[in-house]
Amino acid sequence: MNMPRCGNKDRIGPETKRRKRYALQGSRWRVKQLTYKISKYPTRLTDDEVDKEVQRAFDVWTKYTPLTFTRKKSGDVHIDVRFERGEHGDGDPFDGRGGTLAHAYFPIYGGDAHFDDQEIWTINSYSGTNLFQVAAHEFGHSLGLSHSDVRDSLMAPFYREYKPSFELHQDDIRGIQALYGSKEEESGTPSTTTSAPSRPLDPRVGGDDEFCKSPQIDAIVTTKNGKTYAFKGSKYWELLDVGVASGYPRSISEGWNGVPNDIDAAFTWTNGKTYIFKGSEYWRLNNMDVDSGYPKPISQGFKGIPSDIDAAFVWSGNGKIYFFKGDTYYRFDPAKKPPVSKQYAGGKRKIKMWTGLPESGIDDAIQYTNGYTYFFKGDLYWRFNDKQFKVDDTSDPPYPRSVAKWWFNCDSGQIRTLSLKSGDEDTAPKERGDIPAGSKRDAGRAALREGGENGARKTASSAHTPVLFAISVLVWKRMI
Repeated sequence: MNMPRCGNKDRIGPETKRRKRYALQGSRWRVKQLTYKISKYPTRLTDDEVDKEVQRAFDVWTKYTPLTFTRKKSGDVHIDVRFERGEHGDGDPFDGRGGTLAHAYFPIYGGDAHFDDQEIWTINSYSGTNLFQVAAHEFGHSLGLSHSDVRDSLMAPFYREYKPSFELHQDDIRGIQALYGSKEEESGTPSTTTSAPSRPLDPRVGGDDEFCKSPQIDAIVTTKNGKTYAFKGSKYWELLDVGVASGYPRSISEGWNGVPNDIDAAFTWTNGKTYIFKGSEYWRLNNMDVDSGYPKPISQGFKGIPSDIDAAFVWSGNGKIYFFKGDTYYRFDPAKKPPVSKQYAGGKRKIKMWTGLPESGIDDAIQYTNGYTYFFKGDLYWRFNDKQFKVDDTSDPPYPRSVAKWWFNCDSGQIRTLSLKSGDEDTAPKERGDIPAGSKRDAGRAALREGGENGARKTASSAHTPVLFAISVLVWKRMI
């Protein structure tokens, strides 16, 4: 008995601590009206049959999101669908029947989906390989979904046999709505569809013009209710996985009664309380409400921590609180006496120990909801690999990246770069509509492979090995 398996490297978040559920690759399409074309058809099915099955596969995702998919016969499109044999120009050749069935690219790498023409593609049949279900899975990758660890979901690594009455699993629905919202949310009517267990998705088309021209934040924090807020001066923004929530910026004095402007740093502790710092004082909050009796002196509640700090966050590496000031940092452990040990007291520890971060200091930091730690300075940010204790150096585009572009969804024309030094710029790519020209990477491929339960299983290509292609399409989209 053979069980087809998608060979794309499983991306299931913070390793062993992750709940069983969908996984997001990290990139998404900025537009809701997507186009596709079938530039090369298979030899064993008619063009009309393929057109209908491919549209059915896209409709699987349309049913639960505001996304639409329009087929074009030629010209530039978001997703190019092709049936190919052997080497077909993307550096990942097909190997005939029973091997690699298909592969797709995530949005940041163009979204295209390729199918092995030597497979026996079938329609409404238990024999051969069901085109509709395979295409629906691959298009999930094209939209930004990685593999789920829910066994019965469409995006599970293993493909199931043909299902005459196919329905999208609730886990898949939650995953796709975490990226694009629900159809009801887009239309403004009450939602009856199960949505992602996270903050509501109501993204702006672009970032706030004022912020985009001077993209530097004072502080960023995720509160107990799961919402992430960025602060600058007298204003604050709610950040979504897809950009900035509508209706922002707002005044700190209106939304955070009792919190001053121009704050220095903020973090949320494991008890759900959020702590905001400015100068020599700090405030304790329950979500956005200041607890009575605050502010208090930092010297009273956080003995050993200096005034006028630059950043504060809880590091996932050990669950301790870290404070940064200038080129130094402090580790605070409330369970210990003193909470700041001798080796961390008095600015003895230098930020250069955090490999890859700017040694002169940072503006703020946060352990984000996806499990990564992010550091900010000026208009740039870095993603930190907590396990390797260094800035992530395997991502493309590399870090540092633009805060305005990737966190606030600013258009390239809105961004005024405030680079730290020459060579650190994260310049937005020149765009031709929604599809700028460029190259794809092997890291974006989602390949479907097949192997016997008792036989050797083909392994996927390394998800970190870049393969450059001379003629292909690259779409840089927001992926923090």
